[in-house]
Amino acid sequence: MKNGEICILKDKWAEDTVKGLISGYGMRYDFNRHKTFEGNISIPVDSVAIFETNTKLSKVESKRTIILSVLTGVDVAMGLICLTNPKACFGSCPTFYLSDTTNVRFADAEGFTSAISPSMEYADIDALNNKGVSGNHFSIIMKNEALETHCVNDVKLFAYPRKKGERIYQTPSDDFYLCQNTYPVSAATGNEGDITSLLKNEDHQERFSLSDKNNLSSKEAIYVNFNEVKDLNDLGLILHFRQTLMTTYLFYAAMGYMGNNVGDVFSLLETSKENRMKFDGTAKELGKIEVYSWNEKKHIWEHQDSFFEQGPIAINKQMLKLNNIASGSNVKLKLVMNKGLWRLDYLALSNIKEKVKPLEISPESILNKGKLDNSALNAILDPKSYLISMPGNEYKFNFNLPEQSNDYELFLYSKGYYLEWMREHWIKDQNLLKLREMVVKPQKFLKQEAGNYKQYEKVIEQLFWSSKIDTKTNTYREN
Repeated sequence: MKNGEICILKDKWAEDTVKGLISGYGMRYDFNRHKTFEGNISIPVDSVAIFETNTKLSKVESKRTIILSVLTGVDVAMGLICLTNPKACFGSCPTFYLSDTTNVRFADAEGFTSAISPSMEYADIDALNNKGVSGNHFSIIMKNEALETHCVNDVKLFAYPRKKGERIYQTPSDDFYLCQNTYPVSAATGNEGDITSLLKNEDHQERFSLSDKNNLSSKEAIYVNFNEVKDLNDLGLILHFRQTLMTTYLFYAAMGYMGNNVGDVFSLLETSKENRMKFDGTAKELGKIEVYSWNEKKHIWEHQDSFFEQGPIAINKQMLKLNNIASGSNVKLKLVMNKGLWRLDYLALSNIKEKVKPLEISPESILNKGKLDNSALNAILDPKSYLISMPGNEYKFNFNLPEQSNDYELFLYSKGYYLEWMREHWIKDQNLLKLREMVVKPQKFLKQEAGNYKQYEKVIEQLFWSSKIDTKTNTYREN
């Protein structure tokens, strides 16, 4: 409850959607977990911070109950991979695809990655990096390929017309710039040596490193040169990047440490902004991708800005505005980042022409497994409603583009949150002291956890990708 109390309803319970009540036989406990009542209870849904259940909510009429429900120890067919390696089992927020592919490694966008509870809901924008738009109709497929409840409040397209030789890039602060000219990396080096070929092209051949066996928050640097940059005015650094599975592993570790107290922990997150601010302590400690430029006159590295986006699935495509680049035709940059956390696919420079504002386009129809779903469309168009996507669900969003350009640069806007299903094999790892250390002393925790992560690191990629839910053959309702 929002006031800190707990109500436990056993066996039969019912929902009155008119009065907004959950009723049934149960027990009420005060903030200190002392029983204060046992008998028939009626609970206003609006007074609930979080629901926790160990059965699927297949007959619930109110969406509010579903979008506040954490499923604990649900008996699902997870497969041998997830049973033997629970911290390597696939998990994600909504994944989006421009084509009807089943290969999650080529997802084109990943929605609201760090929105793990209702109070953490936010809007996310991803560049689709589309090569061209043919005609005025555009579609994108949204999938739930994990054991999660996705609560999607909105999905839109951001579109801006472009001419030949032009691109529009998004900054980490969600500003948009029209750019021209592209200067690829001339040379790049990391601790392992020459990495130029890995960063020169958009080819999913990514540069990444393994973590420090003694400290998960150790840093590393890569150095990149751009030769013969014809125009040093208004330069922007383009980076295609995503995270490794380090943060996924740490999140699963946190869920395991919650154990049977997962409902209590999520209620603390829902009712306290301070607790929410502390919860991502490890992410803050791991840090961002910091960008520095070399000042030849002063012989120093000058800090420019940083990239940051959570999520290991879709590749992010963003740009940073660079300032005070020295004269000459060569540009030298240094990227400092956490060792073992980031996968880099592509680096380039471009000249910024002007700041622009894309058009916002809502979907005109939504297909659910090939059939028109007007209720899904209404939920997306209503800012107070949610499209609820369960494991195995798949929706196709159709958009109509204005007929004022032959081509558009497209970005996907998605808003919402998701609730991870508490896997039965996580519960045995319950350790509230470790959870507290993870939140309060992330630097110490990341040193202590380095050895445990090393046991997973070399195999976690293969196990993670091979354990996703196939939306073509598996749905929540069928289970």
